Amino acid sequence: MNADAACMNRLTLRFADANLEASFAEEQARKSLRPIRIALLFAGALFLVLSPGLVKLAPYVREEMPRMLAVALTTIGICYAFTYTQIFLRRHQWVMLALVCVMSIGMIRIAAEYSPQMLVASGFFFMVLHLFSIYGVFRLRFPAAVAGGWIGMGMYLGFLSVAGLLPESALPRHTGALVIANLLGMLICYQMDLALRRAFLAMREVVEERERSERLLLNILPAPIAERLKASGDSIAEHSDGVTVLFADIVGFTPLSASKTPQALVELLNRIFSEFDALADAHGLEKIKTIGDAYMAVAGLPEPWADHAPRAARMALAMLDATARVAATTGEKLALRIGLHSGPAVAGVIGRRKFTYDLWGDTVNTASRMESHGVPGAIHCTEATALLLQGAFQLQARGAMEIKGKGEMRTFLLLSPERVPDGRAGN
Repeated sequence: MNADAACMNRLTLRFADANLEASFAEEQARKSLRPIRIALLFAGALFLVLSPGLVKLAPYVREEMPRMLAVALTTIGICYAFTYTQIFLRRHQWVMLALVCVMSIGMIRIAAEYSPQMLVASGFFFMVLHLFSIYGVFRLRFPAAVAGGWIGMGMYLGFLSVAGLLPESALPRHTGALVIANLLGMLICYQMDLALRRAFLAMREVVEERERSERLLLNILPAPIAERLKASGDSIAEHSDGVTVLFADIVGFTPLSASKTPQALVELLNRIFSEFDALADAHGLEKIKTIGDAYMAVAGLPEPWADHAPRAARMALAMLDATARVAATTGEKLALRIGLHSGPAVAGVIGRRKFTYDLWGDTVNTASRMESHGVPGAIHCTEATALLLQGAFQLQARGAMEIKGKGEMRTFLLLSPERVPDGRAGN
């Protein structure tokens, strides 16, 4: 969280960043919906419960009471329905301030129905309850709550004084008590608003930290594996009968590294492998790891692909083009040797520390052998991969050759994604 963006004016309690202030206002509006609705329902119930008592205390309002009750309940119902609109969320503070002013007028109207003797006790009680609602129930932020509290108190005392409904001896007591109530309400509201803003910033920092952790985890593990690991925490292993493993290696990397500074070498590798990462995303392969100047990826895990071999072949061809582009722009003599093999494999995450998603099985070893026995600037694949590619890619047979650790194998060079005339792989 940027400290300049997070800083706030402690007098008006506003964030310096307008976007941050807007986010805070929207979040508080959503959180205040439930308490506001409960308060409105409570107010409606209070009117219903107190109306018989008001009639007993002031029999002369008996005829007016049904109309007053109907107006009050209708107003509350309209306000309750309005809380479900988008306008309420966007203009929450203005709407609530207007509602507070309307309620203040209602308090004055109720007070006007009382005799001066009853007004000192009952009217004052309702006004204090109203101030409590303004500062504590309606979730108004500090500036709006202060405006609502003092406007309401001013209208109440002003009306009663002008109308002569409040004895002169009671005016100082009423004024002093309501001023104290307002000041206490302001203090409480200020502390609540400040605490809410600090909690909002703290929560944003937690969310941002969680997002950073998520991005870091997704840079290490495939998304489905990361979700499973977060859910269970146990080791993860999965088997597939059909994947294509790709190994790529930069030819002559050792002499190249001797002629460059460490910083320049890392920058070159980062540029090349970043291109490969983008190609893996584009073709649906999962990058497994890099070891020095070697790059390993798989098609078919963790997401199963029926066309895993064509996907890996298209990525391999694109990797050759990407390497050529980097060589042309940097002036370096770069050549890539790529190996492909298709077959079953096991993938998963093991260990508790520095874990990574890895691949095991003979398919991995064979793909590595295809790369090491390959030709610079070409894609070397096994017969198993060639069979999955024939008819869609041009292949050149290399014949039977001795592969270290595997014995004699028939292998092919992948030339291009063009159909050969007879639709078969070369022999």
